[in-house]
Amino acid sequence: MKVLAITLWVLLFFILTNTKFVVCVGICRDNEQQALETLKKKVYDPSEILSSWVVGKDCCEWEGVVCNNLTRHVIELSIYSDQIESRYLRINNLEWLTSLSSLENLEIESVDLSKANEWLQVINMLPSLVDLRLYNCSLHHITPLLDYHNFSSLKSLDLSMNYKLNSSVPKWVFNLPNLVSLDLNYCNFTGPFSDGPVNLTSLTTFKASRNSFNCRLPKWLFDLNNLEHLELGASGIEGAIQSKSRNLTKLKYIDLYENDLNSTIPNWLYGCKDLEHLNLDGNHLEGTVSSLISNLSSIIYIDLSDNMLSGKLPNVIGKLGKLGYLSLSENLFEGDISELFNVRSNFLSVGLGNTSSLTSLSLDDNKLTGALPESVGQLSMLEDFSISNNRLEGVVTESHFSKLTQLKLFYASRNNLTLKVSRNWIPPFQATDIVISGWNIGPLFPMWLRTQKRIVNVDISDGGIHGEVPTWFWNLSSQIRFLNLSHNHFVGEVPIISTPSWTDGHGGPWTMYFGSNNFSGPLPLISTIVTELDLSNNSFSKGLSNFLCEAKNGSYKLEILNLGGNDLSEEIPDCWMNWPELTVCNLEGQ
Repeated sequence: MKVLAITLWVLLFFILTNTKFVVCVGICRDNEQQALETLKKKVYDPSEILSSWVVGKDCCEWEGVVCNNLTRHVIELSIYSDQIESRYLRINNLEWLTSLSSLENLEIESVDLSKANEWLQVINMLPSLVDLRLYNCSLHHITPLLDYHNFSSLKSLDLSMNYKLNSSVPKWVFNLPNLVSLDLNYCNFTGPFSDGPVNLTSLTTFKASRNSFNCRLPKWLFDLNNLEHLELGASGIEGAIQSKSRNLTKLKYIDLYENDLNSTIPNWLYGCKDLEHLNLDGNHLEGTVSSLISNLSSIIYIDLSDNMLSGKLPNVIGKLGKLGYLSLSENLFEGDISELFNVRSNFLSVGLGNTSSLTSLSLDDNKLTGALPESVGQLSMLEDFSISNNRLEGVVTESHFSKLTQLKLFYASRNNLTLKVSRNWIPPFQATDIVISGWNIGPLFPMWLRTQKRIVNVDISDGGIHGEVPTWFWNLSSQIRFLNLSHNHFVGEVPIISTPSWTDGHGGPWTMYFGSNNFSGPLPLISTIVTELDLSNNSFSKGLSNFLCEAKNGSYKLEILNLGGNDLSEEIPDCWMNWPELTVCNLEGQ
């Protein structure tokens, strides 16, 4: 029994000394209570974020304060403000922190610390600190630590969204052997990175996007053999991606978008079998995409857009069964588009009911040729499909959309494609954007548009469509923000161009193009929130009085008006004061 009792006491002692509780037994230690009360009295808190901090009441019961159950020391402090900038909580001094000598976790988010210039020196006096987060705190200065830094216990450091720091990253940041996570996103740090020595042996997450390093990727980065998450997007990273790396084998997330990288994609990257996210968008990468990409069996997201990659589409990408997002747009890829779908099972998960995980596929702005394969219609999870500005040709039928029940965005303009569907076809999707300019759609108006109840952007310009626009479409068009019917053969009058009542003067821009048709009759009246209107090269007649002078209260938002190439007559009325936003007006050829 004695052995059992001793064992239970040991177990109880272990639990008490290794467990954190929000409320402690007894009260906060006096010096720590006084320190937090000092902060409460001096803080600028217009929104009463710290309303639970009642002076005289045990600070261990305050919101955001966590005490050790046995020692009664404050070990965690979290202060959050989610108010608009003018109502931010503001702390002008952090010297009170030095009394919290046992603090392990300090999280301050969206609090104005712009006047707390001594923040680094004060935090350097907290020897037990493990997690430090000063997110979006208006920090603008990092004073050099003249003495030895005291951050060796840090496992997590987050200084992100302090976009006025505008200095180089302190060298001590790269010599924290216990650091697991480092977040320096949106700090406007300048480069180059420290050359070394570097001691980040435990680092798994490194985030430093939206800075101004303007240098090459540091060599030590490729020696971080525990690194899993890397973000260095839009930070002026230039030159080549190192061609060899034996250590970066655990990477799961790579984001190097919008930099100046100009090499080929290195083969070591294809060996990261745990990689789930790869974003190299907006660089100057060249060469081909290797068939080794098929090794990325865990990949979910690939964005290689806006580069100079060339060659044929890597058809092995279709074997990546977990892939949900693929963008190869704005490159120099060529060859038959069917290469990407050369096997009917491409992008379909074997053993899961032959379903697809692909939700977004972007191939626009390349040099792709051939006909669109019918197997596209099997991508049942596809929401965003873009193939605009290629050299595709052939017929697109109902089969191409047979299982696209989730399709919301379809961009396919500037191809030589013909849409051939039955007159009573009901698409399986409810799209918001349908942009198919340059397709052979006519001669009849596409009746299937009537089924699209969520449509916002429509472009069926240059579609070979004849006749009048159906009344039902003019009713539907009131919800459409971007409408392009230009370069067809439409006849008849254009009714009042209305917009939904729920907009209440907001929700723009609303852009309407009806140019280069055979519309006739008087100019249509428009809603107050239309921002751009093109009625050029039609047969509109009569005068401008009704159109211009009908405007009331100077609330119209129209900025660009093109009426050139019509049969308008009468004098131009002096009603321009009703159009305060108008900057371009074309009346040529009247």
